Amino acid sequence: MTAATPGASTAATPGASSAATPGPSTAPETAPIPTTAATPTPLAPATPTPRTLTQQRLDPLGTLATWPLAPVIATVVFGYAALATSWQADQSRYPVLVGLALLAIAGAAATLVIGTRPSEPPFRLGSHLAMIGLAVSAYLLDQASRWGANTLLQDDFGPVAIGLLLLALAPYRPWREITLSAVAASVIVAAVTVPQAPFLAITVPPAVYAVVSVTPVLALGLAAAAYSRRMVRLLLAWQTDARRAIAERTEESRGRVVRAVVGQQLADLETGVFPLFTDVLERGEVTKADIARANELAARVRRSLVQDIDLTWLDAVIARERARLVERGLDPLFVVADPEHRALRFGPDQRAATAALISLLCAAPGFDPRSLVVQVADGARPAAPGHAGQSEQPAEPEQPAEPEQPAEPEQPEPTQPEPAEQPQPVPAGIVDTVTIQAGLDLPAGQARALLRPYLAVFRVVFPRVRVTISRPLVMLDFGDRRPASRARLRNRPVR
Repeated sequence: MTAATPGASTAATPGASSAATPGPSTAPETAPIPTTAATPTPLAPATPTPRTLTQQRLDPLGTLATWPLAPVIATVVFGYAALATSWQADQSRYPVLVGLALLAIAGAAATLVIGTRPSEPPFRLGSHLAMIGLAVSAYLLDQASRWGANTLLQDDFGPVAIGLLLLALAPYRPWREITLSAVAASVIVAAVTVPQAPFLAITVPPAVYAVVSVTPVLALGLAAAAYSRRMVRLLLAWQTDARRAIAERTEESRGRVVRAVVGQQLADLETGVFPLFTDVLERGEVTKADIARANELAARVRRSLVQDIDLTWLDAVIARERARLVERGLDPLFVVADPEHRALRFGPDQRAATAALISLLCAAPGFDPRSLVVQVADGARPAAPGHAGQSEQPAEPEQPAEPEQPAEPEQPEPTQPEPAEQPQPVPAGIVDTVTIQAGLDLPAGQARALLRPYLAVFRVVFPRVRVTISRPLVMLDFGDRRPASRARLRNRPVR
């Protein structure tokens, strides 16, 4: 663990930090890193494929602003189902099925509200299937409760409820999934509607009944799919334009950055190296004191160069926040533990989110400027049970201790050579874990409200996020699973 001192330099390229916005994140530019066991290649996070892109993944903050629509739609769905059931009470033949239908539609509405909460992003496929399954089940139970007594289709709550729930999924699920759900639900609705044609009060061709029933499902479902598809395309186009603009600005500023770095290095040389050379030229000889002084200056220049090379985007963020606190007249003490530069593994979105969170904590009311601790750990995934059995060889130390059986060549043949040739099992994945701890003298509710929009972004860009608030301490633990390095994969045992 290394303590960040106030004098640490902030060598980072322009745009080393950015707010956790849904658009493209400006990540620091680092020099190419060789692919070795000690310095793993920076790995981008597992990004969704175009088939799974949603507004929530591309614009988590914008989706957070639309979240109040989810409980409103859920309330409308359940309220309409309850009213429609009461209006059709004289048509109900099985009250138990009526109650089950209301419970199922209530479960679908609750799944929508719970799955879209800001503390639970992103909205998972399992929640999607559970919600649609409950809604379709509610429709089937409602139709079964009035089978043979249903006189109208227009007042059935099932198609409208399914369509509204699909509409609520527009910011959260890919448009293909919404379309497939709408089509599948429409097929079920049509299949249940056509057999009821003899019992309906209005006599029209069966195809008309099917069209009337599936129209709410298809209209609202396809509208949600069109919205999702259009928003994803607009966000991708905006991100592409933003990245292009960032690249152009980076090229324009590269020359200024180079000149600034060269000027800083010349200034450092002018304070020590140039005066030494001037004295040596004036005297015309080199003394032992000059040699000692030259060695001292060379070591200082070497340390400065190595320090600048070892700096990462995380060091730049910490140095920036430290400078801001110093400007406010505070005496910050930040501790950063990332000796192996694992922060380089994180992608642009993850870097931007982490930098924005650190900035929030440092600017929050009640923040203790001497309490921030940032630790980046690298843990291996536990070995599988089969691998664990291979790694444990309790019989090896026992065999040489048995002198009574030296003439039996059969025992060492199957057991000893194989474990000797097989290396220890290596886990198939690496878990990069970041722990941020800060003193924040705020009530737990106020601290959670302060962190809520940032955590909504974190839960989209990191697969694992955990928050612990115990006044006056706030601890965030988040990470991402990545493939093992090539050196570790080469030593994987063959099963």
